[in-house]
Amino acid sequence: MERESWSKVAETSLDPAGMLHPLVRKALRELGYTSLLPVQEKAIPVVLSGRNTLIVAPTGSGKTEAALLPVMSMILERGDGRRGVKAVYVTPLRALNRDIEWRMRKLAEQTGLSLYVRHGDSTQSVRRRFQREPPDIVVTTPESLNLMVATPQLRRLWRTVRHVIVDEVHELIDSKRGAEFSVTLERLALAAGSRVQRIGLSATLSKASITEAGKLISGMAPFSVVEDRSAKRYDVGVSVVWDEDKWTAAIKRIAEIIRETRGQVLVFTNTRSTAEMLGAELARLLGEDKVAVHHGSLSRRIREEAEKEFKTGRKQVLVATSSMELGIDVGAIDLVIQFMSPRQVLAMVQRTGRSGHRFGDTSRGIIVTIGNIYEVMESTVIAYRAVKGSLEDLKAPRRSLDVLAHQMTGMVIEGTAETVEDVYMIASSAYPFHDLSLEEAERVAVHLDSVRVLRYRDGRLSQSGRSRSYFYRVSMIPDDTSYRVVDVVTGETVGELGERFIEAEVMRLGDERKFRFILSGRVWEALDIDVEAGKVTAKPIGLVEGSVPSWEGELIPVDYKVAREVCGLLSLGMVDREAFQRIMRSRGLDEESTRRILDVLAETGKTWGLHLSAVKPVVEQARSEAVILYTCLGSKGNYALALLISNILENRVKTEFSYIPYAIVFTSPGRLPARLIAEALIEAKRLSPAERRMRVYSSLRKTTIYLIRLLHVSRRLGVIDPDSRVPFDKLRRLREALQGSVVDEETLREVVFDKLDMDAVDAMLDDMEEPVLVEGPSRLAEEVLDNPYIKKDAGVNLKALALEQIIKGLMKRMERKTLLLQCVICGHTWTDNAASASSRMLRCPKCRSAVVAPLPDTEWGRETAEAYKKYIKTGRPPRGMRKRIDEVRERGSLYLAYASQGMGRKVIEALMMPGIGVERAKRVLMADARGPNEFYKALVKAMEDYASNRKYWRK
Repeated sequence: MERESWSKVAETSLDPAGMLHPLVRKALRELGYTSLLPVQEKAIPVVLSGRNTLIVAPTGSGKTEAALLPVMSMILERGDGRRGVKAVYVTPLRALNRDIEWRMRKLAEQTGLSLYVRHGDSTQSVRRRFQREPPDIVVTTPESLNLMVATPQLRRLWRTVRHVIVDEVHELIDSKRGAEFSVTLERLALAAGSRVQRIGLSATLSKASITEAGKLISGMAPFSVVEDRSAKRYDVGVSVVWDEDKWTAAIKRIAEIIRETRGQVLVFTNTRSTAEMLGAELARLLGEDKVAVHHGSLSRRIREEAEKEFKTGRKQVLVATSSMELGIDVGAIDLVIQFMSPRQVLAMVQRTGRSGHRFGDTSRGIIVTIGNIYEVMESTVIAYRAVKGSLEDLKAPRRSLDVLAHQMTGMVIEGTAETVEDVYMIASSAYPFHDLSLEEAERVAVHLDSVRVLRYRDGRLSQSGRSRSYFYRVSMIPDDTSYRVVDVVTGETVGELGERFIEAEVMRLGDERKFRFILSGRVWEALDIDVEAGKVTAKPIGLVEGSVPSWEGELIPVDYKVAREVCGLLSLGMVDREAFQRIMRSRGLDEESTRRILDVLAETGKTWGLHLSAVKPVVEQARSEAVILYTCLGSKGNYALALLISNILENRVKTEFSYIPYAIVFTSPGRLPARLIAEALIEAKRLSPAERRMRVYSSLRKTTIYLIRLLHVSRRLGVIDPDSRVPFDKLRRLREALQGSVVDEETLREVVFDKLDMDAVDAMLDDMEEPVLVEGPSRLAEEVLDNPYIKKDAGVNLKALALEQIIKGLMKRMERKTLLLQCVICGHTWTDNAASASSRMLRCPKCRSAVVAPLPDTEWGRETAEAYKKYIKTGRPPRGMRKRIDEVRERGSLYLAYASQGMGRKVIEALMMPGIGVERAKRVLMADARGPNEFYKALVKAMEDYASNRKYWRK
């Protein structure tokens, strides 16, 4: 077993305050510090010893000062008077800098030390002053530090650095952002020319995560851990609404809880769109003057205003996303409400920790969720684990080749690497790259040379014309581009979807035009994703019945351990009702929820004749075309298993799947026998772990999530310009061209790290006995299909969208449209409102002819009308305009034929819709004879076909 590279610090009898420099002690007295907090007493002697240190403690425990006081003390003790930065304070959020700067500046002023904040938004005057008068302490972000270390003009400033403090380390552990920062620290140490002490500050972590966090900041050097959990106690409960209209009932319950709370309430949601909707509804129920909203899509000014109003008490409620998880100072918070399961214990602990503002207070949180068995059980398990401190394990990504490429370029620019061996020596000192091979580093160098980011000749590296542009524009922070959602019926923008949401949804389907989502209270089906225009064209297919947005929490996977505990409790409930009741009562779940869950489990047991089992997976025939596999591998494990089974079945039957952490739903256009899923499971068991991975990776390359990640990795590896938008069809061609390349390898590595848990799949299959086939649908199947995270066409009950609504939408579109009308006889043109023109028989105002051609008032329409006028005058069509002349004639004939039958309005409605030409309009108009509203059904179908296929027409 590998020996731990860290040691936990024992209690000390020394007086920590007395160990500080006199000026620091004086500053503490003058700023009103009467005593040190426990984590500060523990950490100060360790930091003063010069050791690399990781300080782990909850929010509000005084971690910042625990690191800052001894570092300031050591700077003053040295007092060498040399100009240059002595300490670097790194924080992952720019917004966090404002709070930290205020606290740090007060201490710095009292001790005579200078302090600057430097990040990407810093003005040119601040940057010039930073270079001219370097501060003793600089506060910055990981990205800004990366760029500053690579800037040759600033190299001299880092020679005096002896300390780096890294705040919120837990935010960096499991991301490429953290992997990049770990190499930046090695480069900073090289620039300093001597040992740099590294001090990390983190929220509460599991033991395994502490190891990852410490190694991330310390590289391969040993480090000490100062851990203090005494500062926080947690009280986390669960409140469940079982009403039919779950969304409305949940909002009312949240409003009730807020009314019963006298102080400030912070409400967390898992997505920005939900924060907006929830904020609007709570403002309506509680009053506009009481509620503010805070999330990453809002401007900095609006976020700062929301923080200020909440902190000063002008707003009682702040509805936020993870943007408020970190330590932004918003004052005293009495209660944290989480809407729907937070899906992660770490998230719940971090969010709940924002309440209980005085040291030693209990942090109070409550999860308000809807009455779905899996949602209730997940929330209950997470709440219990949050109180007990049973947190998920975080792991740092290993050997990320795009990170290496970016850092390699930085090393060449700053002059610290002239060969691949130089790069290898620096990078492999960082923990995420400690097992990097020289061959891998050389492959990256060859790749960068091939895309002209660097020159690699005769074993030596040098800059190219692209080096600086690439280095300064590429970032490891995920860029979530927003896409407008346009209603194909009305042509209106109905909202926005994030690129990462689209990725999360379409990865289940393998076709970006099939996914469904909920927006503005309706279910929509995507018809086309236009990457270049940043637009999703969609059709409304139903109204939501008491459901919440389907993309809730799509970026937060539920951990394997949480999923196993949920399923273990459900299995217990099927065999021992009283034991289940005792456990749920001890965990604070209300009696009604416990009874409802037990009733579902009892009815399911009768239907199946057995109970849930970890070693004998249940395969249920829920419908003729749908099979549910009950397996509790968490989000990543179930996605991996679904890919594996789909791969095994691909030559036998076409399947699609959707999943939650506790079950996978397989569907097929025709009949899908449960037997096939069971047989695929047995075949998967026979495969070796290597064969399983090979099959999963093969399936993964065909998914849209792979394509989207390929785009991101291609940007980070210099293949594509960072600001470019690439359509899916071009991405598919790029996928083929890059097969087996560094880009392909890194894309696979990234998707596997973020989305799959093959270890869970291997453990499940290796222990698995014969799967059990059962006939359904059972009550538990209904809970799976009604889960808010399951694909909506598999799960949610949809009311058919009334055709009257579609017609109403078309009328609304017509009211906004301007029509260009042209007389076929004399060529005269005029404009009219489309709705007005369609309500009467049209005649030319000049010659009174009824042979009128309706044209769109667009550039195409105006060019066509002008060409027809010339044709009338000369008798000859302008060059290249023969088809346009025929188009005007045909439109005029079509209008006259149907207007004489009282159907002129429908001709105009058809010809004004995108992608509907004369021939398609004729087929749509003929449908009118089949019965009432058949015309509108055909018209909507024609519009859908155009939206879905126009990309191919362009070709």
